[in-house]
Amino acid sequence: MMRRTLLALTCAGMFAFTNAHANISEDLSSNLSTVDVLSNALSHCITPDAGNCTVIDIEALMFDVAAIDVELLDSFVTAGIESGLDAITVVEAAIKAGANPEAVTQAAILAGADPTDVAAATAAGGPTATGPNAIPGQTGTTVSPPPFGNNAGSGGGGNPSPT
Repeated sequence: MMRRTLLALTCAGMFAFTNAHANISEDLSSNLSTVDVLSNALSHCITPDAGNCTVIDIEALMFDVAAIDVELLDSFVTAGIESGLDAITVVEAAIKAGANPEAVTQAAILAGADPTDVAAATAAGGPTATGPNAIPGQTGTTVSPPPFGNNAGSGGGGNPSPT
């Protein structure tokens, strides 16, 4: 009995995947816009009444699109962000499905995503100074401060001010 249940669940899962894949393929061949294809594929979760799309929903969509044409993932990232899906989730799902990370990140930013959310942080400054004379937070070469008590900066010429 357990064996039949597992077989039924496996077949049902495979049928759901092939059905979604076929629907995306049919929608694309019908020349529907990317937003319409995305809306049709995620109709169970993208509407306000249905709730929110999960990471699994978005990843499944991106893998279905990649199975048809990996080059389409950029446009699905744009459509997903414009449809209100979480930008980070959409970008990560597209990259997992095989999209070019730089192209997908650029598409997300152009679609209005916050660059700090979807782009990797860039390094700034030179190498960090190390050693006994290094100043914390300072980059580049170390600074050697003058030794204590050498009258560096004594100034004033030795005459008191008139006030």
